[in-house]
Amino acid sequence: MKRYRGTGIVAGIAAAALLLSGCGLNEDQGEQPDAEAGASTLRIGTTTDVANFNPLGSLSKTDSWILNAMYPQLLRIDGNAEKVPELAEGYTLEDDGATVIYTLRDDFEWTDGEPVTASDVKFTAEAIMEKQLGNVAAKLTWVESIEAPDDTTVVFHLSQPYAPFAEGVGFWMRVVPEHIFAEAGDLSAFANDQADGWVGAGAYVLDSMTRGQRYVLKANENYPYAPEGGAAVGTVEYVVYPDVNTMILALRNGDIDLMGTPVPASAAASLQSEADITMEEVGSLGFAHLTYNMQNPTLAELPVRQALSMVVDTKSIISTILQGDGQEMVGPISPIFGEFDNPDLDAYPFDPAAARELLEDAGYTDADGDGMLDGLSFEVLCDQSNANLTRVAEVVREDAAKAGIDLTVACIERNTFLSRTKDGQYEIDLSQWGVFDNPMDQLRSTYLSSNPGGINYNLVEDPELDALINDAAATVDRAEFVEKIQGIDEYVHDQALLTPLYVETFRFAYRSDRFEGFDPSPSDLLGMVTGYSLSQVRPL
Repeated sequence: MKRYRGTGIVAGIAAAALLLSGCGLNEDQGEQPDAEAGASTLRIGTTTDVANFNPLGSLSKTDSWILNAMYPQLLRIDGNAEKVPELAEGYTLEDDGATVIYTLRDDFEWTDGEPVTASDVKFTAEAIMEKQLGNVAAKLTWVESIEAPDDTTVVFHLSQPYAPFAEGVGFWMRVVPEHIFAEAGDLSAFANDQADGWVGAGAYVLDSMTRGQRYVLKANENYPYAPEGGAAVGTVEYVVYPDVNTMILALRNGDIDLMGTPVPASAAASLQSEADITMEEVGSLGFAHLTYNMQNPTLAELPVRQALSMVVDTKSIISTILQGDGQEMVGPISPIFGEFDNPDLDAYPFDPAAARELLEDAGYTDADGDGMLDGLSFEVLCDQSNANLTRVAEVVREDAAKAGIDLTVACIERNTFLSRTKDGQYEIDLSQWGVFDNPMDQLRSTYLSSNPGGINYNLVEDPELDALINDAAATVDRAEFVEKIQGIDEYVHDQALLTPLYVETFRFAYRSDRFEGFDPSPSDLLGMVTGYSLSQVRPL
């Protein structure tokens, strides 16, 4: 990770400075923090409201930031993208990997005074399996039974070995208090917006909220990973802004101390010139992409998807919109996965003329002579809070028109965007995956017809692809496993189920005249705001 500290001189690494002026929002919120442990308030900007307080099924970004701070995971991801202990001290494998045993710490405690035990872990996993909740359900597919022989031991018995199981479940599953959630009835409908207060065991626990304005969390004084004497930041406040430009203005004015979302490339230079602001460079565990709804009869045609892939100038997008801070993708497996990324794949060429020829060969014509091929009009749905992708959408729209494809762009509020993509209410989805921590779980969640993780947004139903994925999942030999993952990489690429764009390098901006000590993790979903990171922050 790199830090960029303002020097008072505008650096030349971005295309243009973002000029902002006017009165700050929440001006009474900008006082300097106290040095006394627990006395400081850290204010974080976000552009997204919380959609769901239930940690077993939530998918939205601000939801994840708040709920990850409240509910412990067995393992967390550190700054090197490695899985390290959180609630679990570690795990062991038996029966050639078909039995996974987690050993828990004995010093985690729910904020109502109850201890966190193996029974909570067992209850959480069984509840997810019963109702197929969230993307963790896909990772629990092979679980036949779960035991909690004592308070610090959890044993998962699998029907077959599955190499990513221990770390995938360890990282993704947020453990909930059995004594609270067992009384909640149907957990698939449980809102968890408790008027009498929330119970958690993470670094911070939600204390109060005003939807559309702010969410206030208080430090958990019993969080085992806090520095000696307790977290210096006693209160974390998420402040909701209508857009990223307003949030940048708030950071400059001192109304917030940290931007929860990455800095758009177009604003990097201007923020880098600020003496009181530092930008932390963080890697990615996801990637940007165009995904095609396979239930749309036109997009279900291979030549149409291939042509769409040929009107995306990824190299130009990286050099202009990202200012060079990105790595081109070819297939669905990110280059961050090294050996699993198939080196023999070639990106679809950027060639709108050839794309039009491909479509004409497939029978599409321009009967009315308006330059657009008949029957090739699609809406591109995107998240308005991602400033880079909103610009990508316009560039792709313009280039697609050169091939006779009529695209309209609809960049909408993030939670509405997520709801529509999850429900298949879209034609083309332009978005960015937040975290893929291993390629096998990624492929199972995104492409299996059964949609076990709830993120098969393609709505693809392909028996051949299902067979390839299931075969790879049951493969124990490492060399064979790598070869099969590369084979799936090639299959999805050739079928053009998506157009991969880039792996982005993120920059997060914070007021370094006030706070230091953040311990960031890769990805925009984790970034600077994991519970562990916030518990390490110190006021200046």
